[in-house]
This record gives sequence, structure tokens and C-alpha cells, in this order.
Amino acid sequence: MFMRKRVIGSRINHIFGYILYGFIAAYFVWSLINIILNIGSHEPLTVGGQILNILALLVEVASFFIALYFAIQLIDGVLRVGEVPYDLKALTGKIKISVIVPIHNVQPIVLEETLIGFTEQTYPNYEVWVADDSPDENLREQCKQISEEHNAIYYYEENDRFKAHMLNLVIPKTSGDVIAFFDVDHIPKPDILAKFAAILEQYPEFAFIQAKFGFRNVTNFLHVWEAMSLTQQFCSENARRKIGTVLYSGSTACFQREFAYPIPEGKMTEDFDHSVNLIMEGKKGYFLDEIGSMSLVPETMAHQISQLFRWFTGQSGIMYDYTGKLIKYTLKRKLKFRQSLDVVLSSLLVVAATSFYFLGIFYAIIYMLDIPLVRAYMLGQWWLIIILSLTFIIYFATISATTMYTMKSATFPLKIWYVPFFLLFGSFTAPFFLIPAFKGLFGKHTMIPGKTQWNKKIPIYRYGVIFNVVGIFFLYLTVESILQQICATTTWLGSCAIFGPEPYPNFFFTLFAVIGLTLGFILPFLAISMKVFKPKIYDEEHIYH
Repeated sequence: MFMRKRVIGSRINHIFGYILYGFIAAYFVWSLINIILNIGSHEPLTVGGQILNILALLVEVASFFIALYFAIQLIDGVLRVGEVPYDLKALTGKIKISVIVPIHNVQPIVLEETLIGFTEQTYPNYEVWVADDSPDENLREQCKQISEEHNAIYYYEENDRFKAHMLNLVIPKTSGDVIAFFDVDHIPKPDILAKFAAILEQYPEFAFIQAKFGFRNVTNFLHVWEAMSLTQQFCSENARRKIGTVLYSGSTACFQREFAYPIPEGKMTEDFDHSVNLIMEGKKGYFLDEIGSMSLVPETMAHQISQLFRWFTGQSGIMYDYTGKLIKYTLKRKLKFRQSLDVVLSSLLVVAATSFYFLGIFYAIIYMLDIPLVRAYMLGQWWLIIILSLTFIIYFATISATTMYTMKSATFPLKIWYVPFFLLFGSFTAPFFLIPAFKGLFGKHTMIPGKTQWNKKIPIYRYGVIFNVVGIFFLYLTVESILQQICATTTWLGSCAIFGPEPYPNFFFTLFAVIGLTLGFILPFLAISMKVFKPKIYDEEHIYH
């Protein structure tokens, strides 16, 4: 009965989604025709005006489409579609699991906590490898001693080609039927290896299993933002089970041996690349919506932005590397259209999230050059109100789904009043990810030995100053466009000569205000965050390398 309710709920979710997709498609076609034919403007459009209107329209529709897709996916995730039952009592124990924990410049105490977790596993048939490429000899000696104390196989090899290469060195040396990957700060739950083995025994069609992980150091609002962001990702993975596009997240995952190797090298997101390769080969993973390990979130704003820079650069870089293959495989029906679409939209998610600012730039140019905003006939400037209202509805659905899932999933203890801080941190940091999103799209996402850093310090204050100046400019445009709106609808400002002889009503200020308020206060937000949130577990020297 409960499964039936999930199916019905998912169908209702998709029906509402199709209605909104239909609306946005009709709006796009209607507006495009009006722009080309110069219908509905207070004065004729020049060629330049038509181009700017079309570019702004494309950004509007594309970002709206991706945001809606993600909202629908999150609601499906809350409904836990595609979940399969498994029986731990039927577990034979014949599968041997080789666990690999890659380390580089880690603090020994962090490694020890994780290895203790592996000594407490309920599944008997496994081995643990610690794959170390740390340049610090003293640190290596400590990690080797800790590994031996907890019955782990310690392996060191000099490596300047990053995590994926180290994994590829170690995988052939292991003897397991399946390979499990855990990050060094992910303390495994006692039954996670048993669950991995049970699912792979009972569902051999899965190439890998990705479990979610909880967070053990959520002690302030910065941590809440980080933990909720990752939990949002887990929620979307729930929905991807049904599509067959579950993504490997780099840790707390278990692969059939033949699908674990080789891990793509030279990539900032080797896990995402590996997932895409498997999807294109017709293989699918399974998302285990149970906590498999307890991890640490970054402790400082600088560390979090650094980590997200790498992730988002690699994520959008998928489009640079795989667009041609995705089109080819889809046309040859080796890949379902829905799967290709999901890979594309997952890669472009951060681009869509930051396209709001590009839309603001297009609107600012249109406004300052006094170019008519032409949209679906009779909507015109009202579309600004409509698009912001619909965006708010989609955003509200997204946040509601994320909050519901987080509270149910117990990845960390969430209180409802934490949610506004999640929104606040997300809004003030979003502009930073314009840079990695577009670096990836233009192919600047490769890891070059001896040149590229895995995690590097980002000049966040420098970027913050730039964003702040842009925000102040948009606040100025907000005030000016509000005055022009008043001037066009009242007579108390007299002739309003400063706005020209015939100012017309506009709603540009609605968009300008949102962008101005977001960007205009980034610098003080950064200053407070850098001052308040200090490292307690991580040493900075072990973070940037």
C-alpha cells in the first residue's frame, strides 16, 4: 500500500511538472514570435534589441527548466521512488570486500577513527587497504603504525597524479570480489559492508551501490549549510534510481570488481566521470538511502568554497567531455533520452543556479539602453513579476523537499529554524560558483601533475570586492527603476524629465533588487564568516594540497 502511495504521489508530481513545462514552452514560442515580429512593444525593436531580448529569453527559459526539473526530482526523492528490499538474513558471506581508504597529508587521529570503525564491522569477509601518497615521511610513519594496529594493509607509493591514480595503483593489488571506497574522514557504520554484500548478492544487475553519509561535526550555521547541501544531493539520488542514473559520490560506495577499474584520471570529479562512463555502457548503480558512514564537513568558509570550486568545475566539465558521446549514444539508442537529459541537467545544475546573475546583466543592458522588453503578447513587463513568482514557487518546493528529506534521513539533527540560514549561506555564496561553472564548460577542468592543486586557496576577498561593487550598482539600478515606475504611474514628480519625455511602466526593479541585495552584502558576510568559523578538527596545512 505504501509503495502504491509513492507511485501515485510521483505521478501527481510529474503531472504538475508537465503542466509547468507546457506553460514555459508556450511562453517561449509566443515570446520568440513576438520579438521577431516586433509585436507588443511601445516602440519598434532594432536588431540589437531583438538579439538582447532573445538572449535574455533563452537564459530565462533554460534556468527555469533546469530549476523545475531539479524540484521535481527532489520531490520524487522524498517519495523514495525505485527503492528495492534486501534481506540481511539471506546473506551468504561468500563475497569478499576489499575496502580502499586513500589518504594524503591526513591527520593520524582522523585515520584512526575511521579504521576503528572497520574493526567493528558485522560482516566477516573483508580486507582494508590504506593507500597513502603523502610526501611527509613522518606523517607516513604514523599512518603506517596506526594501520597495522587496526589490521589494515598499508600501502605507500609516490604519486603526483592525484586520488584517481592512487586508487588505480591499489585496486589491482586487492583480492576482493567487490571494491569499496571510503574517504579517510568517513567512519563506517558497523553494518554497512553487510548491506553492500547483501544487495550485490541479491541484485547482481547493479554495477555499484552508493550509500548516503551522515555528518558528525554540525555545530554551527556554516555546517548546517554544508550538510543540507549534501543531503539535497542524496535526495536527488533517490529519484535517479528510477531513471538509472545514480551517481558515485567518491566515498561510502561499493563496486562490482569489473566496474571499479579504471577510475578516470586527470579529472577534478573522477567520481562523476566514472558514473557517466558506466551509464553510457548501460550499467546502473543503486542508491542506498541509509547512512553508511559518518563524515566531517569542512570547518571554514574558505575550505568549503575551495572544495566546491573543484566539484563544480569538474561537474560542468562533463559537458565539455561528453556532449558528443551523449548525443551519439542517444541517437543510436544505446542510452535512453531521459538518462542523457539527466546527465546533462545534473552537469549544468550549478550553471543554472548562477545564470540568474547573467539574466540580471542582460536586463540591466536592456533597461539602460531603453530597449523595450518584448515577451508573450499582453505580458510584457509583467513577465518579470510572473517569472519571479514562479521561481519562488519552485524554490519553495525545492527547499521544502530538502527540509523534509533531511528531517527524515537523520544525516544530522535538523531544526526547522536552521532552514533560513541554509538559504542565507546559499544565496551569499552562489556568485562564487559562476567561475568554476564556466571554467568547466570551457574545458578548464583537468588535473595537471605538478601544476594543479587538489584543493587550493581561493581569493575569496578579491572576488567578494568585485561582487560587492556589482551589487551596489544593481542597488542603484533598483532605486532608479523604482523612481521611473513611480514617474510613469503618478504625477507627483512633475515632468520626470530625468527619465526622458515619456517614461513607461517597468518592473525591472524586482530583479535588480534581488541581485543587488544578494551581491551588495557579500563582503561583510565573508568578513563575519571568516572571523567566526574557525577550524577545530582540521589543520589548514592538511586541507590545501
